[in-house]
Amino acid sequence: MKARTGETKAAAGTRGAGDDGHPPAADTLSSPFAPVHRASVSRQVTEQIRRRIFQGTLRPGDRIPSERELSGQVGSNRNTVRESIRTLEELNLVHVRQGNGMVVRDFRREGELTLLPFFLAEGADAAEAMQALGDILRLRRLVLAEAAALAAERAAPEDVARLRAAADAAGLPGAEAWREDLDLFQALVAASRSLVAIWIFNTFARAFTGVMERLPGLWVQQPGRRETVERLVRAVERHRPEEARRVLDRYFEAVDRAVLGRGSADGPAGRAPGTGARRR
Repeated sequence: MKARTGETKAAAGTRGAGDDGHPPAADTLSSPFAPVHRASVSRQVTEQIRRRIFQGTLRPGDRIPSERELSGQVGSNRNTVRESIRTLEELNLVHVRQGNGMVVRDFRREGELTLLPFFLAEGADAAEAMQALGDILRLRRLVLAEAAALAAERAAPEDVARLRAAADAAGLPGAEAWREDLDLFQALVAASRSLVAIWIFNTFARAFTGVMERLPGLWVQQPGRRETVERLVRAVERHRPEEARRVLDRYFEAVDRAVLGRGSADGPAGRAPGTGARRR
């Protein structure tokens, strides 16, 4: 939800007030948080605070108003505000200190992959968001290519059967075809019979789901995809790890190039790269 008119200007006007170029904590919140609508009140409060953290209006170490103050600013009760704070704590964006209120954490040092979809959509610096997108695509490619090789080494017949069933279902037309692709790669990683690969994939999958739900325009399906998937399944079935790794690596190389090309044109959230405030 957008803050009320004048909020951004008020926040920007406090920049550079401190000796280190950072505004004092009190000045950071010179503009109160905006009232919210009754529907999804907790979500809207969470979004306002999260957006200010990502955009640098709230910096690491800054204090956030108390539950009582926040509830008055947003026009809600303290239980709703408490729920929002709990969500922000789970995201490692704030820390509640006994007797010292709520303090903003350094999400660049202490954040986790679950922040990615929010950061891509809400971060102030589109260039930094594009770099984060490129990094996650690169890591996904490495993890899944290695999982494909492990699957080719270890898959039992029942693993191959599940992988083939997921391959047959994936790639069909539909607004959420990416979910079928996610099921396919889940079956592939399960066929690796590696707990570590499965756990890493589950973390990636949660972040990927959040990105696709908020930024569906980033979804890309390459021509010849079904043939690629068939080659992958055959490589796993015939226990050819290097072939499985190579097939998936080349596929994602093309996909990632297309995704980054699309993002470079509009920014990951429909913004031109380099727009917005830069982090200091």
